[in-house]
Amino acid sequence: MSSRTRLRLLCVLSPSNQMYSGIGRAVFELAARLSDRVQFEFAMSNYFTKNLDILKTFCLEHEIPLHIGIGRAEAGSLDTYNEGLPGLLSQRRWDALECVCWANAATNEGVLANLRDEVLCYTPHDQPIWTVPMSPEQAGHIETIHRRMLQRADVVCCDSPRERTQLQRQAIGLNNCRYFPLGCDFQQFRPGPLDRRDQLLFVGDLAEPRKRFDRVLAVLDRLLVLRPSARLVVVGNRSNEVNHLIPAHLRHACELRGYVDESALHRAYAESSGLILLSDFEAFGIPILEALACATPVFLSTLNETQSLFGKFRGAHFCPGDDAGATAEIIARTLALGRTAIAENRSDLSRLRSTFDWDVQADRKWDALAAAWFQRRSWAWTA
Repeated sequence: MSSRTRLRLLCVLSPSNQMYSGIGRAVFELAARLSDRVQFEFAMSNYFTKNLDILKTFCLEHEIPLHIGIGRAEAGSLDTYNEGLPGLLSQRRWDALECVCWANAATNEGVLANLRDEVLCYTPHDQPIWTVPMSPEQAGHIETIHRRMLQRADVVCCDSPRERTQLQRQAIGLNNCRYFPLGCDFQQFRPGPLDRRDQLLFVGDLAEPRKRFDRVLAVLDRLLVLRPSARLVVVGNRSNEVNHLIPAHLRHACELRGYVDESALHRAYAESSGLILLSDFEAFGIPILEALACATPVFLSTLNETQSLFGKFRGAHFCPGDDAGATAEIIARTLALGRTAIAENRSDLSRLRSTFDWDVQADRKWDALAAAWFQRRSWAWTA
């Protein structure tokens, strides 16, 4: 498809978006796979350099234009306002705009204020307000802008069936919410060997309290009574800085690897006997999917969102997150199965891939964007 027939899309991001986590993974994977049908450009302010630098690297590698504006702190928002947005959006060079993250009130409000008849794609990765520390003023402002985005969006991309049901109730009178789960590169994340190390893997950003690393440690304490040889490997942002959180009697059983690249992450999934993630909330949980793709059992808190996504897959084990003893027993029983548990998970991979392959998600997102684009063009022709 030539550049003149591709849909022109500007993805407006906040520098507070964690481009090293699931949000960034989804943006980059889908942009790369849709490049034959969508002419991407990105916009982000310069307020935080860590996430901006990751976006810069991706745009340079894929020859995608990046518009960098000056960031300004807003008292009522968690994110920063991009002062370059009004001038940028006044150019009217795009068929569609995409906004990412429900908490980006300043960024999303800036888009709403300068939007005309472009298609609006909203990917909120919705979370309850209580999962992020904020003031009552910020909470009220974020919820107001979130509702406005739901009402204006042509397409709302929802991470889980549970999220779609909840957001569709708020998008009163509309039918704009679509279930688009995050995905996995099944060529990269492949099944590991049947024989695994006697170790559990934790993957997560330890700057986020909702990940509940304290629960993981409580389970490890109980698990070591049942399996003294068991170990815990911790991977993710700031995970090499949490030795002080680990009780002295558990430190011998913990390995803190910090942030690792994707090849090292795959090796960690493939060599582990299980992934443990006992969060208070997960909008999706990419480590869950990547572990399952490696035929690695996952041990999860019993949450509606993750159950709606992974409940039908054999490798997903839902646990009472606040009951360390019961959770440790579930894990010990599964680990005792050894090769049998891994082989059973391998037999489920075709179903997993048909649901979560990034190429499948790219095609589904294109269908939704193209339908919205065609509809808005039809309205323009008949106006």
